[in-house]
Amino acid sequence: MCGIAGFNWPDRLIAQRMAQTMQHRGPDDQGVFCDDHVSLAHRRLAILDLSEKGHQPMHYKGLVIVYNGEIYNFRQLRQLLEKDGYRFDSNTDTEVVVAAYHRWGAACVQRFNGMWAFCIYDPQQRQFFLSRDRFGIKPLYYYFDGHRFIFASELKSILVHQIDKRIDIQAVNLFFYQKYVGRELCILEDVRKLMPGHNLMFDLTSGRLQTERYYDLLSEIDAHRVQSIHDRLEMIEGILTDAIQIRLVADVPVGSFLSGGLDSSLISAIISRNHNNFKTFSIGFRDASYSELRWSRLVSSRLGTDHHYDIMDLDEPVIRAVCDAMDEPFGDASVFPTYLLSGIARRKVIVCLSGDGGDEVFGGYDTYKAYKLASILPEWLIKSVRPLVQAMPDSDKKVTAIFKAKRFVRDLGHDPIRRHMDWMATFNDDGRRQLLTEGFIPAGELLPLPKLRGLLALQFADIQYYLAEDILKKVDMASMLHSLEVRVPFLDYRLVSLVLSLPSQYLLRGLQTKSLLRRMASRYLPWQVVHRPKRGFTAPVSRWIRSSAWIQDCIGSEGYLSHGLLNKGLVHQMLQEHLAHKQDWARQLWLVFIFNNWVHRQFHAGDG
Repeated sequence: MCGIAGFNWPDRLIAQRMAQTMQHRGPDDQGVFCDDHVSLAHRRLAILDLSEKGHQPMHYKGLVIVYNGEIYNFRQLRQLLEKDGYRFDSNTDTEVVVAAYHRWGAACVQRFNGMWAFCIYDPQQRQFFLSRDRFGIKPLYYYFDGHRFIFASELKSILVHQIDKRIDIQAVNLFFYQKYVGRELCILEDVRKLMPGHNLMFDLTSGRLQTERYYDLLSEIDAHRVQSIHDRLEMIEGILTDAIQIRLVADVPVGSFLSGGLDSSLISAIISRNHNNFKTFSIGFRDASYSELRWSRLVSSRLGTDHHYDIMDLDEPVIRAVCDAMDEPFGDASVFPTYLLSGIARRKVIVCLSGDGGDEVFGGYDTYKAYKLASILPEWLIKSVRPLVQAMPDSDKKVTAIFKAKRFVRDLGHDPIRRHMDWMATFNDDGRRQLLTEGFIPAGELLPLPKLRGLLALQFADIQYYLAEDILKKVDMASMLHSLEVRVPFLDYRLVSLVLSLPSQYLLRGLQTKSLLRRMASRYLPWQVVHRPKRGFTAPVSRWIRSSAWIQDCIGSEGYLSHGLLNKGLVHQMLQEHLAHKQDWARQLWLVFIFNNWVHRQFHAGDG
């Protein structure tokens, strides 16, 4: 994995500074290219062809590329290109990417199976061509003020330049709604993300910027439906197995995360059938309600993997380290255990496979069960039990059944997709209206929802928003801080559209999530692993808030609230009620902490 950056004028010094801000993304090499018109910069984490031939920016037939990612079918593409007369000097996928662009133009990305964010500079056409992979596994930010065009893997690299840092109120609303900044938005008004499955063309002569979508998931789903259900079911295990195998290709050590949950356990099981003593990694915590170590050790013992783990504490130094690295406010607290796990893995390997994407593709979230329940239970019954559920006591432990029940009855509404998004929300519309006052924007104006019905509508919305800008952003941020590349076989594009084309009963049977994947996994894993309830990474934010004077200061002190975007009275009230155990505001206060801390670092870093 790597870091890329560039802009539309020559300045070698600034390009070097942009690269240096992303040293963690690529500790093995740095390169800069400048001509009379552009500057490009690159940080390299060497994975394929560790020699100097993999140095970037890379030149090929008059083109120049900076590239972050892995194309898993690069060898097959290379063979096709060689038949057309192309020759290669390295064994990298980078060279195949730029050659593919030379041969097929923008359509080359349709042939790629992998994860990527790259820019190809064509001096003859005076054009930048940028692309981001289908599901947004790799990040790509850009800034354009009508004259200056700047891009980078991370926002902090763009901030090397002197740009206007106005906070985007839409992004603020989205953050407090869903705990991440989604869509193409960035927390800063003039910066944007290139959307997953999109290309960007920037004409250096005219200054014209154009984006276009090259990947349409719904069309791919429809294309599969001409096949019989039997044929589609027969294909799935073979494609998943191949998706895992091609993600093991590297010239450096490779391992796999193993939490003991269904997704990571199945990946490790499929690998272990052909690889003895394959390295797997997990983490344990002293608070047993947050630790899944016994499950990962059980699976490792059954599979015979070379398992590595530590029992660690999620303490304030970890929180500070990760918060200091955040480009934008990011409220998913599971980034902290993911950061620690990535550090454990990096001691032994440079590439790790992960089970991310399995819940979205195979239907694993509890909110999918809630959707099914809401379609069955009569509304009068839910309304009658709502006061009883809301009166139940809160807990500082991991997400409890009581918390889920409260969320279920709180956000029960008429539109299934909006209800699903509100179930995942931290501050719903009523909460944000109080918190943001004049800056409030309704949820309906923040996240356009797909015109779909049934389970597929929820999955599609999750893939479009939650997966791209929460799950994948979290994994990229946490792993790259340790210079660890993470690969996600459940997001092989051949698999995603195929599984989503199936009728929903193959994924959600009754109230059993991931029905199809569980049936497949039963041939590889113990029954108790296949059928254990979903847990997932999280963190004890309620306890952190009550025990950390620093976090309380970030939430409620005048210095951290001086930005004026939040209702101070409401914040103080929530904090006092939480500290006094009168009301559990942990998830809401955590977002206030993350936001205030980010604003303070960006605008008041030299204060005090």
